[in-house]
Amino acid sequence: MKRYLLLEDGTSYEGYGYGYDGEASGEIVFTTSMSGYVETITDPSYAGEILIFAFPEIANYSISMEHMESDKIQVSGIITRDAHAFLNGGDPGKGFNEFLKANKIPAIDGIDTRELVEKIRQNGTVRAYIGNKNEFPGSFPDPMKLNLVGTVSRKNYQYYNSGRKKEILFVDVGTKNSLVKRISETASLHIVPYNYDFDSIKFHYDAIFLPNGPGDPDHESLEPLRGFIREKSSEMPVIGVCLGNQLIALSLGGKTEKMKYGHRGINHAVLIDGRVYITSHNHGYAVNGNSLGGTGLEVAGRDINDGTVEMIRHRELPVFSVQFHPEAYPGPYDSTWFFNMVRNTVGE
Repeated sequence: MKRYLLLEDGTSYEGYGYGYDGEASGEIVFTTSMSGYVETITDPSYAGEILIFAFPEIANYSISMEHMESDKIQVSGIITRDAHAFLNGGDPGKGFNEFLKANKIPAIDGIDTRELVEKIRQNGTVRAYIGNKNEFPGSFPDPMKLNLVGTVSRKNYQYYNSGRKKEILFVDVGTKNSLVKRISETASLHIVPYNYDFDSIKFHYDAIFLPNGPGDPDHESLEPLRGFIREKSSEMPVIGVCLGNQLIALSLGGKTEKMKYGHRGINHAVLIDGRVYITSHNHGYAVNGNSLGGTGLEVAGRDINDGTVEMIRHRELPVFSVQFHPEAYPGPYDSTWFFNMVRNTVGE
């Protein structure tokens, strides 16, 4: 079945449809990861995105449901060059096809992803539409204007008792399952929605943790949370990852900016305190390092290739965060030191 990828710049691509027989729209982005496709497409940080797999062959190993980072696929659509030989090469590819159908995610195969990635690298992220007809939609809505965090944050309070003495207030702005698991190795977790009534909290907690998530960190829906962080940062440790990194910067007076095409993959080199780490990334926004003057925050790490701020920390307070994904599912384990830093800051 033919399927079409239509870009807001007027470009049209014809490919083979698989997965859900429906339409999709969103911001088109790419990941350079060669493995971990299940972890990638179930990462809530991808909400609102149509994802290109830059590596040509996808779904050439079987799906492991225990590797899911949330309870469903989070991307809006998928673009591939060779989805396991057009899904005719055996059970792994067929399983991927059925997985997409069950989650109502349309996909398109046979696309020259190398050309498409090059277009995005040159011109920046573009909005797109996937459909079964070569007909452009009337508009290409910007998903970054939506409250994407609200679509992926859990709705109710959950206590994650890991048997640890210390307790952390874990604010779910779109967290990955693996990040919850890793932080719970340090403390028991009070996991709350992003829009929780923080003034009503009666339980004790020793620190605040802000995980990954989708969308614009400066979105108006996140202002109550930013205000809460601003208030509590002088009282206790505040630690963040990915979107959490950006929220901490904004809360203390810094600024963030939308990147040309973002960082998505598991091979990004980061320089921190004189050492280079290969890290996992998934973000389209970043902290503006020049905006941190007077905030008490300083840049502690940068991406080696383009200078993107990858770690910030407060000069006086126990406040720090990283832009990359230290839990590394998928990805290398270079940055597991982050969790030791969390443990040393919060205590045991």
